[in-house]
Amino acid sequence: MSNLDMNKNMAQLIRENPQLAEILRKRGIDCASCLASQVDTLADVVRTYNVDLQSLLTELEALGK
Repeated sequence: MSNLDMNKNMAQLIRENPQLAEILRKRGIDCASCLASQVDTLADVVRTYNVDLQSLLTELEALGK
């Protein structure tokens, strides 16, 4: 699960990994209901919201177990 494609748009990633939406929502980022999720990638979100990618991936991985 930590092999998220940084080039996929957020809508695709959330469909494939629904728990990603909850992890981001806890950080105050609501990609699931944002129209920009159709074009913004995870790389865009990480850069825009100054998210620590490694901690995000670690949390996502922990939920997947």
